[in-house]
Amino acid sequence: MMKRICDIILILLVITAIIVGGIIGTEYIRREKNEDKLSAVVAQIENINTDINDKENKQETIKLDGYDVEGIIEIPKIDIKYPIVSTTSDEAMKVAITKFWGANINDIGNFCMAGHNYKNGTMFGKTKYLKVGDKIKMTDLNLNTIEYEIFKIYTIDPNDITCIESVEPNTREITLITCTNGHKNRLITKAREVIK
Repeated sequence: MMKRICDIILILLVITAIIVGGIIGTEYIRREKNEDKLSAVVAQIENINTDINDKENKQETIKLDGYDVEGIIEIPKIDIKYPIVSTTSDEAMKVAITKFWGANINDIGNFCMAGHNYKNGTMFGKTKYLKVGDKIKMTDLNLNTIEYEIFKIYTIDPNDITCIESVEPNTREITLITCTNGHKNRLITKAREVIK
């Protein structure tokens, strides 16, 4: 009788391991496909023909899974380069980094972005490794790139939205927002334009 119970428990453990392995594998494949799609959109943006006389090749908008793309965020220290979509929602955040608040990329004011903190390091999963002084590049759809330098990193309660406010008026600022502590807090990374 005891042997039969042990056999049943062993079979249940094997079945559970197979199911969990399948779920993890499926999620890994989904994220890898999404990473490939994001890289393709970045390449598409980087190859935009900005010659205004060439109306035939000029692209009005770039889409990613139905969302308008606003530009690119690049953080060399943590090796990320992603398109930014114009809408923040649970569904949009599964696809890309999202615009949370602000006017346009590289406009005066605070352009805020939200991204998931995936354990595999994709999206904003590695922002916890950033330090004050690290650089972030933002490129709009006209291929104008501005470099920003991180000046503040802190955590807040999820209901606190004071991070959308500019720290200094009449400056270009960006804010990165992601979850931390199992979604209990938000990690905020603020950067300001590097004036050359």
